[in-house]
Amino acid sequence: MDESLLPPPVAPAKPVPWRAMALAIVPCAALAAGTGLQRAIEAPGGDALAHWLLWSTGAGVLIGATAGALRRAKFVWAAYGAAAPWMAAGLVMAALHVARPVREMLADHLEASCRAERRAICSVGEFDAACARADRRLLGEPVHSRCSDASCTWRWTYAGPFRPEQVPPQGSLMCSVVTDARGKGLRSTVMAVAGPAD
Repeated sequence: MDESLLPPPVAPAKPVPWRAMALAIVPCAALAAGTGLQRAIEAPGGDALAHWLLWSTGAGVLIGATAGALRRAKFVWAAYGAAAPWMAAGLVMAALHVARPVREMLADHLEASCRAERRAICSVGEFDAACARADRRLLGEPVHSRCSDASCTWRWTYAGPFRPEQVPPQGSLMCSVVTDARGKGLRSTVMAVAGPAD
């Protein structure tokens, strides 16, 4: 038989890197299990982050011991399971710390661009202050206005720029001001909103 007609030999399969996979799976599973345990068992209150890490530590011991039982190194893997949630949290905190100067530089750039465009308000502090004073000169025309004989409600939105610690989860802020009949501000509030006010 002509060997050139035969298919090439199949390369031997590489072994699955179970140990490397377990090193990543144990902390992920521990943190996920800690979330579930915290929600199912613990009452709200206290330091949620610390409690989550403690629940994750307990789950990590069990998950690590299970993984270690398969490799005949139960105690080593149980210790790794206990430490893994804290190591993961430390890595995330370190990454946030390293990224902070970059985020600050980006915020500085966005603020400088805003001022170069000669916009009246370029920071959350300026928006807060203008809202508290109901300063229509700085805030401009309200996106929403409703008046009665005795009072008016005006609303403005602010979509940035924001500093890293100020970014609202919904993406923008809304200033709501209630005035008397002459337009003098009586009370104001700033809150996060999903988009411009209707």
